[in-house]
Amino acid sequence: MEFGDRPIVGWRKGDYEFIINPIVDVGFGQNGGAEFVPAARFARNLGKNFAVGLEYYTDLGPLQNWLPFNEQQHNIYAVVDFKVGRFDVNAGVGYGLTPGSDRLMAKMIIGTDLTEGASDKSSEESKTLRRPESRMGSLSRP
Repeated sequence: MEFGDRPIVGWRKGDYEFIINPIVDVGFGQNGGAEFVPAARFARNLGKNFAVGLEYYTDLGPLQNWLPFNEQQHNIYAVVDFKVGRFDVNAGVGYGLTPGSDRLMAKMIIGTDLTEGASDKSSEESKTLRRPESRMGSLSRP
């Protein structure tokens, strides 16, 4: 079981956005401990419902004792965001930059607004940066 503190800090100017996500994941039980797994995103909106960008994900290891650099995960993704009907799609292809990373990865996140049509909904929602799950099985992060 795992709990993550995932604050998001972002800036937007015109069609550009930069988001930093300094994530701390806390595991419970046998796999307990806190790990620092920050992420970042830089994107450009090319239309109302279309954006392209780069996303960067890391897993530096335990907060008290970071892993050696060659065991850390550093991954960069080329991504595209678009809408299909009421669904938001974030898809990308990633490349691992260190020996501790998977070499090639793909991700796709499909989301929808469950409060669509609610009268108090803001028309300008902020995007969140979500960590892709690149491995199957018992490991929980890329």
